Amino acid sequence: MTEKKVIGLLIVIVGALVALILTGIVYKRVVKKNNNLHTRFLVQMLRFIIVVGAIINGVGVVSDTMSLGTLFFRSSALVVAILGFAAQPVIADLISGYLISLNKPFEIGDRVEVEGQDTGTVEDITLRHTVLHTYDGIRLIIPNSLMNSKVIKNLSYRLDRRCIPLEYSVSYDTDVPKAMDLIRDCVVACPYTLDVERNGIKEDSGPVYFTKFGESALILQTTVYINKVTDAMIVKTDMNVRVLKAFAAHGIEIPYNFINVVNREYVEKEIVEDKGKEGTAKNEPIKRSYRTDTYRLYDTKEPIARVVAATERFGSRLKLSPKNIMQLQLISEELIGIVRNIIEDAKATFWIEGTGLMCRIHLHMPVSVESAEYQKLIALSTSGRNEAVQNLSGKIWQMTMNGILQKKDNEEKKGRSFTWSLREYESTGDTSLLGESILSSVANDVQVKVTRKSVELIVLKKMEAK
Repeated sequence: MTEKKVIGLLIVIVGALVALILTGIVYKRVVKKNNNLHTRFLVQMLRFIIVVGAIINGVGVVSDTMSLGTLFFRSSALVVAILGFAAQPVIADLISGYLISLNKPFEIGDRVEVEGQDTGTVEDITLRHTVLHTYDGIRLIIPNSLMNSKVIKNLSYRLDRRCIPLEYSVSYDTDVPKAMDLIRDCVVACPYTLDVERNGIKEDSGPVYFTKFGESALILQTTVYINKVTDAMIVKTDMNVRVLKAFAAHGIEIPYNFINVVNREYVEKEIVEDKGKEGTAKNEPIKRSYRTDTYRLYDTKEPIARVVAATERFGSRLKLSPKNIMQLQLISEELIGIVRNIIEDAKATFWIEGTGLMCRIHLHMPVSVESAEYQKLIALSTSGRNEAVQNLSGKIWQMTMNGILQKKDNEEKKGRSFTWSLREYESTGDTSLLGESILSSVANDVQVKVTRKSVELIVLKKMEAK
């Protein structure tokens, strides 16, 4: 081999090594930080092409009469045999890996369950294999062709979090609301769980549902939310231990079929220890959502008493301060007075919902065309009574009538509703005629919502710290 060929071969080898080093630097500094499946696969494919290209150029430099392409053409039968038998799985894995990186059924860090395999976290993808990391530390090396042909359950698909359903059984003589509260306390105390957002308000835990009557137990279910990379087995273990301790400390029995477990006396005084996550203190308002029962105000001579009971229950359940409870009571009483000014015997229903941060007071009235309330409102609108009422009560009544008449004149817009907001009105209109009232000074907003079948007054009140 001449000196020229040696120099050419060295240039090819050095060029290939430099290219491999550069792609290695890109892989370590960029790809691993981004954890992008498509980029990982393409970088490895590029490294493979560099190696193959270096071999082809090296053969061309060494031999004047023989190139790798000529060798393949002269040995076509052998090449076909190799591709048909030995290289078939390799080519299938390469193509499947490219399709996976292109379509992205999963990403690095996703929790997936491959048909016939254990659940694991996607750790890496090579030209031929996908690497899964299971909860017990084992790496599953699965061929890309198998990953491309099997059913994959992606537990993290396009989510920054994932959910874990949990189910607990309690005996038939259990105080169910108490058991539900204990489960939610355990969710709050668990250091792995995340807050949830409902109706625009962040809560410290999701709801607990009483789903069914079992053969020997009542079934309670909830869902906890965790980060994509958090191991589900660790979370389930932590939650189950906390719930077991909480149930035992409060005398709540977990029944078995045909066998009752005898409760033992636990030495621990603390129900739940909060490690690594800020929980709900005893004197802080609770951030979880709660809704009172729906109270009918038209079948009692003392609707105010029902309102007071509802606000007391709402406040004690969410640990509100006495000041906040009193404000809710005064707001509710004035709201009932406004409705009585409009229609004295309206078939109104009342409820409160929300959290210890923000609550919504609802007063709902049916006003379908066939209802007596609708006919009374139409009669009032033609009597000129609204001209004599120049305060917040009169404005709410006026907006209610505007919504009803608008819905009557636009029956084709069946899916739309009319909504008026006091705070929006204050920012654009003259409020000098509204006067002073508890609603305008204490509530954060008063809304009137009119649909084809109902009128609903909604008062929003932000809770103040103690």
